[in-house]
Amino acid sequence: MAEETQDGQKTLVAFVVGLLIGGMLVWAFSGPTASAPEDKIKKDTAEEVDVDDSEDVDTEATDESAEEKVNTAEEVKPVPELKVGNGKVNVEDQPAGTSIKLDSAVYPVSEGWIGVREYTNDQLGFILGVVRFSESQGLVPEEILLQRSTKAGNRYAIVVFTEDGDFKFNLAGDVQIDNIFDTFVAQ
Repeated sequence: MAEETQDGQKTLVAFVVGLLIGGMLVWAFSGPTASAPEDKIKKDTAEEVDVDDSEDVDTEATDESAEEKVNTAEEVKPVPELKVGNGKVNVEDQPAGTSIKLDSAVYPVSEGWIGVREYTNDQLGFILGVVRFSESQGLVPEEILLQRSTKAGNRYAIVVFTEDGDFKFNLAGDVQIDNIFDTFVAQ
């Protein structure tokens, strides 16, 4: 008799555990969907959304967010255009730091990297940092972030490298163009 009671209890426990696991699986896979029904969306500039009467909607907040979007759209700056030509870069002397501001640049190639190198005794030294430029992708750098800070009183050179197509800077494939496009002294 005790054996039958134990078997009955085991069966009951297995049944309850199965229900719990099944319920958890149903709960996990029946969450809300990410897309809204198409009849609730109007693809017009004045968006209309069906709102259930039981929901409390703050129309004042909605109007404010719409105004913010309009104001943000008005503040968008035009995208600078990459100038390609003979190659001329202008960098003024600037405070020592971890970035170099480019005043103006006409690039000798439409895809590549512009960088800063140490310059001592008319010899180029280590590369301190590079940034990619691309006419086709609209990448027009305004500054070069450096891996190591410039030091006050030292002279640095601005150089340009070609892009070998992998869009990753490496000296094995990205070749430096022979010119030094500008020099500056860190203050």
